Amino acid sequence: MPLKTKQELFAQKVISVVNCDFPTPDMVEFTGELGFDALFIDCEHSHTDFRLVNELARAARLAGMHSVLRPHSSDEGLINRYLSCGAGGIQVPHVHSVAAARNLIAGLERWGDGDWREKILLVMVESKEAIAALPELLKIDAIDAYYFGQNDLAESMGFKGDRKNLKVRQTVEDSIKRVADAGRVAGMNVQDEIDIVAHYMGLGLKWINVHQKQFMARGSKAFLQSIKES
Repeated sequence: MPLKTKQELFAQKVISVVNCDFPTPDMVEFTGELGFDALFIDCEHSHTDFRLVNELARAARLAGMHSVLRPHSSDEGLINRYLSCGAGGIQVPHVHSVAAARNLIAGLERWGDGDWREKILLVMVESKEAIAALPELLKIDAIDAYYFGQNDLAESMGFKGDRKNLKVRQTVEDSIKRVADAGRVAGMNVQDEIDIVAHYMGLGLKWINVHQKQFMARGSKAFLQSIKES
């Protein structure tokens, strides 16, 4: 399956991204064959090491998927090492200001031979400070997508563990609209809300991340329920 260029990918109406909760190269290839556009590799809240990153990114390419990795920090050396392991892009957490975003980009410019622009760059908007800085962040052309982290945003707003709080939800939805209205790409993990993806798409959400385990759990529960009923 041929890999689309970054430009072709972002020209799509919607970009489907899968978080392989139990990441192995075989699982990545299987998922890619289902038709997902991109693989999310989590190196912030998982034990995925550099060697596995290399294998997962290669499997994603073979399956025609881009790979986007979330590091645990915006450290330049760390990010550039992940890129050298084959990651197709970086989803950087805790980008709370324009200054932080510009420092991040300056670090990327020192990677490789100037080909970093072929990599995908997402910044995570996950604090009150980042929401306030969003109008200026939207002016930075090097950023490909603005990814809303609902859990950390909820904590920043004083609602830790309550990402579905009405104030948090309204902030996220208003921000998605703002990004879309600016002609930029808004992204988010829909987590356990895969039944209302159409709602978020209507707001302008384009980069849509889903957990693989949500589908596995649903299928398993339906199967077990059918056995009990029979």
